[in-house]
Amino acid sequence: MKKALIFPIVICMLFLTGCWSSVEINDRAFVSTILVDKGKNGNIEVTLTFPLPNRLATGQSGGMLSLGKPYATLTYSGTNISQAFHKMQVDLPRRISFGQTKLVIIGQEMAREGITKILEFIIREPSLNINLAMFVTPGKAKSIINMIPTFERSQSRILLGFTKNDIALLTTPKDFLETVNGDMAVSILKVGKRKMVSENGKKVVWVGTDGVALFKNYKMVGKLTSHEGRGALWLRNTIKRALVTIQSPTDHKEINLTVLQAKAKIHPSKSEPYTFDVHFNVEDDLSESDSTIDLSKETNIKKLELIAENDIRERIEAAFTASKKAGADAFQFGEYLSWYKPKIWKKSERNWSSLYQDKVKLNIHVDIKIKRRGTENNPFWTKELSP
Repeated sequence: MKKALIFPIVICMLFLTGCWSSVEINDRAFVSTILVDKGKNGNIEVTLTFPLPNRLATGQSGGMLSLGKPYATLTYSGTNISQAFHKMQVDLPRRISFGQTKLVIIGQEMAREGITKILEFIIREPSLNINLAMFVTPGKAKSIINMIPTFERSQSRILLGFTKNDIALLTTPKDFLETVNGDMAVSILKVGKRKMVSENGKKVVWVGTDGVALFKNYKMVGKLTSHEGRGALWLRNTIKRALVTIQSPTDHKEINLTVLQAKAKIHPSKSEPYTFDVHFNVEDDLSESDSTIDLSKETNIKKLELIAENDIRERIEAAFTASKKAGADAFQFGEYLSWYKPKIWKKSERNWSSLYQDKVKLNIHVDIKIKRRGTENNPFWTKELSP
């Protein structure tokens, strides 16, 4: 009986032992962002950013007292990312860890050459999450490392905020890996300098968003403008709290509508195999009006809804047309065809790139309802003074 009890106790003790390969947190260097550029002589240039907790101290008022830049960067090059990474590890006293990495930023020159090596490293590295947010920069990716993280403690939090607030497309390595042909859309960052009061009026590096990069077979082949990029957000069904600005039909003054809710449905047409019916149901809030149009009349509301529908339809058509011109099925219409009409997809899969350019069409249907107009039907300045 005693022997029978000893055996399970011994087994339990084995499970309570520590992991032989564990690394203490204090011995790790956590990567927050991976930046990849095309290097010299065909090499890849890799820059990693690391937050430095020891550079931040709690002040008496509960704020943070900066002792210097709260991050460090290292840049190395190699024939691939793994080689550059291992060169970096040799010179670093801590073990590099990708467990906290949230972003991959790719320079435009690297993006045009192709991102297969980047995706290869991401899927092979066990500590990397394939749901990293991806961005493309117009110049070198590492040009953003001097960005001042206004409003946030780190640069990565600012860039993640673009996708969290649906200002930019959230595209991940997983999205690329799930495609059949490596066609995808990725938001482009805008890098510049501007004076900031928070930095005593000095000109500092500032980063925003500027259009969308179109990828075909894992290579950047084109670009959508900021105007066309809004259409990309609609086609990807990621529009939230967007602003739609239209002109009043009475005096051509601006009226702003805020998108409260938007739902998209995409299906291949029943009659035409390469035509897709795209339906958008949108609820808007009338947020501001510079026009004297009478908003108490339902006929005027209908007119505004129609104008807004045409505006959104034009943006979507512009994004779709640009993707066709580039030959990049960045919005994955081929996937919809494979889901709903697998027999047609099997016949079309090999020649899908040319079929997408030559035959794919969209029937775009936008239905907007202005749900709220505010407490005033008309601008307050049009009220007649009472005698």
